[in-house]
Amino acid sequence: MRLVGEDYILRELTPLGMNRRSLRKLFRQLSIPMLKGPKDTVIIDLISFMLAMRTITRPGAPDFSLPGSRQRPNARTKLPPQEIIDNLDQSVDLIEQGRKMFGIVKPGTIRSAAGEVVARLKDTQARIKQ
Repeated sequence: MRLVGEDYILRELTPLGMNRRSLRKLFRQLSIPMLKGPKDTVIIDLISFMLAMRTITRPGAPDFSLPGSRQRPNARTKLPPQEIIDNLDQSVDLIEQGRKMFGIVKPGTIRSAAGEVVARLKDTQARIKQ
């Protein structure tokens, strides 16, 4: 598990017009658990976020609207956890290929972390259904 503060992700998404409020809304739409810390800080699991983002941005996936987007006619606004589970192999392969392409080679790290994330997602889904 690799925990990061929301500022880490916000730096990357600021050019898209994301602010703290819309970023937290995105976390909720992607079913990313948030740890709320002191001074209104939010911490998330980076692997969970990477899997969710790769799931919605993989080739052939339906469009997804970020919070605050004006382009919503045919786009989804939520990502059900089951979609992450169903597309896990594709998503992990795409993340690993991306890491290799950019020279960040740590074989197996993403795959083992992804397995843990999926186990937590399945456990959460089972609790919600009861």
